Amino acid sequence: MTQRFISLIALVALAGAAMAQTTRTVRTVTIEGLKNVNDIGIQGVMRLKAGQPVDQAAIVRDEEEIFNLGFFSSVQILRRDVGDTEADLVVQVKEYPLIKEIRIEGNTIFKDEDLLPLIEEQQELGQIWNNNKAQVITTAIRKKYSDKGYIINFEQFGPLAESEGTLNVKILESVVGDITLNGLSRTKPETIRRVMKTRPGEPFNIQKITRDMEELYYTYWFEDVGGRQDVGARPEVVDLTLNFKEARTAILNAGVALDPQSRLVGTASFTENNFRGMGQTLGLELEMATVGGGPSARIAFSNRFMDAIGTSMSASIYSRVVYNFTGNGFLGSSGDTEDSFDERQTGFELRFGRELTETTRASVGLTAKSTKTITLRTTTTEDFVQQDGDLIMLNLSGEITTAAPSVEPVQGQSLRLTLEPGYSNITKIGGNVAKFSDTLGSSTFLRSTVSFRKYWSDQPELAPDETVEIGLSKPRPVLAFKAEYGYITGTVPFFEQLFVGGTNSLRGYPNQRFWGSNSFVTTLEYRYPIQKSFNLVGFVDYGGAWGGYGQLRDFEQTQNADLRLGYGVGLGFRTPLGPIRIEFAFDDKGKGRTHFTVGTSF
Repeated sequence: MTQRFISLIALVALAGAAMAQTTRTVRTVTIEGLKNVNDIGIQGVMRLKAGQPVDQAAIVRDEEEIFNLGFFSSVQILRRDVGDTEADLVVQVKEYPLIKEIRIEGNTIFKDEDLLPLIEEQQELGQIWNNNKAQVITTAIRKKYSDKGYIINFEQFGPLAESEGTLNVKILESVVGDITLNGLSRTKPETIRRVMKTRPGEPFNIQKITRDMEELYYTYWFEDVGGRQDVGARPEVVDLTLNFKEARTAILNAGVALDPQSRLVGTASFTENNFRGMGQTLGLELEMATVGGGPSARIAFSNRFMDAIGTSMSASIYSRVVYNFTGNGFLGSSGDTEDSFDERQTGFELRFGRELTETTRASVGLTAKSTKTITLRTTTTEDFVQQDGDLIMLNLSGEITTAAPSVEPVQGQSLRLTLEPGYSNITKIGGNVAKFSDTLGSSTFLRSTVSFRKYWSDQPELAPDETVEIGLSKPRPVLAFKAEYGYITGTVPFFEQLFVGGTNSLRGYPNQRFWGSNSFVTTLEYRYPIQKSFNLVGFVDYGGAWGGYGQLRDFEQTQNADLRLGYGVGLGFRTPLGPIRIEFAFDDKGKGRTHFTVGTSF
């Protein structure tokens, strides 16, 4: 009983003491350590003022409020009790320094002058550092990097202790570590590394590795390409793992078909577009019609990695029958006439190309061929073109491009200039060009072409600092535009003029419908993906050719520009042979025509 009584007295005493503490009030508030910050700001956030009750929780709360102003590296509120009911408070702060210099370290992708405006927008020189601006500034710098696909962290950000007045921004840019390639059985790893622009040791860029994977996918060596990124040996190192599912790249075909003149043709071909696993292309084509002309044969080889500095090479040798002014071989001939005048062309083509910089390319090529008219079958005495002889022509080309990926672009633009100086030696002329005797014998000419292409699509949002899985960007609608102008000077053989009409230029019109020494074609296409391997296409073509010579059939020509309109819709497919398109087009009179294309429109 006595022990319980003593415990009760002790509890009452403690409660009284606690009540006495809670009733203690603030007598004065003193602020120490201010040099550049006005005390009004501190007083404005403090709840402890003269006459207000004070306890430890209130002190901690006010310390946090003052610290959150961002001007102080440390804040401490000392309490000194006065008598039994009051307390004096001393607020001790340590200000950040006035910033006199901004130092940026670790940046290799952007220069100091690119990043300084992002800092100075928030922190002026000569002003006290406010730590609250740190997150705003780092967010702005991160965004500048991430907009270009780069990942960064900050190894240090704030005033230097050893150099008062210096704001130090030390950036840690992520770099590529190991690149692991999985799933390759035929394709050699060095072939993959030659296609890729991403290299170990360089700054990691999610946009760049995505473009690399798209370039690999559109080689048509693989059914699928994917991968992931992982933290490497150090926090700033990104290791990449790429996973491949290889596709069939060797195709052997044999069969019987109708040629553009509705004759039975036996065909056989072999194509390997990843020969020896080195990205080389080897092709052999054989064709034999049942009537006239004889066999056609072509052997082609290309190597996109001829040397260590990125030189590409392509070569072909052929002897083939060329069907002039016919359809494209799909769903029968053009049906314009039964007359025909085929040619046998025998020759070779050789081309070398090189990427000079990331956005510039150049190439040089040589074409040499001999042409002889064969199987001449006409219902009139003049409705054909005969210019037998030899031709040799250089091809000089330069391009500035940001279009990507290179095979089926979805973004960027390109400007290309091509010069083709040529020499011809025509030994025999006849038909509709018999009167153009100036083409007989030796002549020279220069064919020039300038083309511009642009592609618009919504850029997929990539979060490089959060993305683990990497792969192809999702198929997205693309608006594509092309404008091309050609001009010829000198004396040029008939079939070396600029031709417009048909699959690759002005759809809705017969093949080679317009020709001349001038040509102009514009195309606008909208490509809508249904799935990764299937597109719907809507298009409008506008153009023509003029200033040529030689009338043929009912293909009237003009000496001045007379541009025509073509439009239609199409379907595009991804196949082991490459992209294939079937297009249904109409001319300006509403007459329909079907076109078949192996390869992209542009």
